[in-house]
Amino acid sequence: MKKFSTLFIAALLLAGWSSGCADYLNTVPVDKSSPNTFLKGVEQAKSMLAGIYYCFYDDSPAYITPYTYENMCDNSYNHHTWEFSAEFASGTQTAASWWAELKWTKDWQAISRANSLIRSMALATGISPADSRKILAEARFLRAWFYFDMVRFYGRVPLVDENSPQENAPREELDKVMAFIKGDVEYAVGNLDNIPGGEVACLGSALMLQLQIAQYEYDNATVIACAKAIKELGYDLYGDFRKLFLDEGINDPSNREVIFKVNYAEDLQSSYMTQLWYNWFSFNTTLEAVNSFFTANGLPVKPLEADNGASIPADPAYDKDYPFENRDPRLKLSVLCPGDEYRCDGTSRYQVHWQPANWDNKTGFAAKKGANETLVNLNNDGGDKILMRYGEVLLAWAEAENEENGPKGAYEMIDQLRRRVGMVTLTESLPNLTKETMRALIRNERRVELFHEGQRWHDIRRWKIAEKVMTDAHGLDVSKLQYYPSSGATSPYWQYEEIVVDKRSFNKDRDYLWPIPLKELNANPLIRDDQNPGY
Repeated sequence: MKKFSTLFIAALLLAGWSSGCADYLNTVPVDKSSPNTFLKGVEQAKSMLAGIYYCFYDDSPAYITPYTYENMCDNSYNHHTWEFSAEFASGTQTAASWWAELKWTKDWQAISRANSLIRSMALATGISPADSRKILAEARFLRAWFYFDMVRFYGRVPLVDENSPQENAPREELDKVMAFIKGDVEYAVGNLDNIPGGEVACLGSALMLQLQIAQYEYDNATVIACAKAIKELGYDLYGDFRKLFLDEGINDPSNREVIFKVNYAEDLQSSYMTQLWYNWFSFNTTLEAVNSFFTANGLPVKPLEADNGASIPADPAYDKDYPFENRDPRLKLSVLCPGDEYRCDGTSRYQVHWQPANWDNKTGFAAKKGANETLVNLNNDGGDKILMRYGEVLLAWAEAENEENGPKGAYEMIDQLRRRVGMVTLTESLPNLTKETMRALIRNERRVELFHEGQRWHDIRRWKIAEKVMTDAHGLDVSKLQYYPSSGATSPYWQYEEIVVDKRSFNKDRDYLWPIPLKELNANPLIRDDQNPGY
């Protein structure tokens, strides 16, 4: 049975603790007592801490983060215009875009709550020095998390700490913001314990955030050091890739892969993930993403181009007439492909379907990773969201190792990920990669291993390749996949005809950052004339 920390339960109950976009600098929650008199014991401090954690929850199932970012990059397509992700993929976003405002609001809400707690701890009574250090370390980790999230979306942002006056602030230079974030993370690393399970911020998640920041800043030596430190804490790959993203695996006591997660619970707080994957079809996987999964031989289905013009040749054994057979096992564990069986339909009938037997599917593919096919009530999904895991550590480690020291040391990290799913290792399939071809391979491996986890959006911007990959999104013509065999096997009547499902565009001079929301520009005169370029 899933167990929940008191902090998690408190977070769910504190949904009413709100702070709006326009008044993000008001670091005292307007509907609560002043922290100067509020904190009279550790339980009250933890209650405020729970309010920060609650900011990880989504306002609506249609706006589920970080998965929604898949629809904003080249991995997925959402044709539901009311979910607002398509405009960021097509390059039509503006300062008035709904997502730009929501992201800004949610991050500032969390930062505001963290500042309120950190400031109030200086005047708190009845809290031991040890408890105080741990609470402050969690609060500063969370403040750093949400500040770093803002930086990756908006670039320069106002720098507001627990001592800042409650008035408007200008956008600060990026190096000062990053120094502030890193200071919070260093405090967290120095004061958090190693707590397995990922339910609360711990030493592992603080080191992981430190690793992500170093990766963002192209600091390969720090990435490698953080990866080694995380490994030394005992983190490791979970043996079952399918179960890893389901509650039975996420909450398995033997699971040492999950570093940080968001808890959900049936009858208390639904994640709605299976509803979105299998019933609403809000995530239609693109053909480009499907083609990134290699063959079972460990070779690409199309030549994989490197930066220097070299390429890894396609597998000559790849069969275009049976394109989804004999592939990397992670393909069928992550994506519903034509002919695949799935069982969720949101009713008690628990009927069997075969992909793409849904009127709302536009590409012929759908997300599968994390879907609970035994779920009857799709509005009552207790599946947790993994935000940090050891698989990402290995990928970051391999990338940094290749950039810092060349390809030799990167092989074992990729081999571990492939051995987990029973795939031929990289050492066996491509033993003589150069630094450039290894770079292309690792980038593709990140796309495959972390598919549908919200990482691709950040990666294509970090690598500065977004304008190259954000071209038109393709799928298969589902009208030519309408004859379903009773077994669900590949039909001899199907025609795999490639079509454009979404016209996409990426302006390299604008789209690496999101626009500062119009509502915030109007509210703060100190940033009114400091919009990101191109907006």
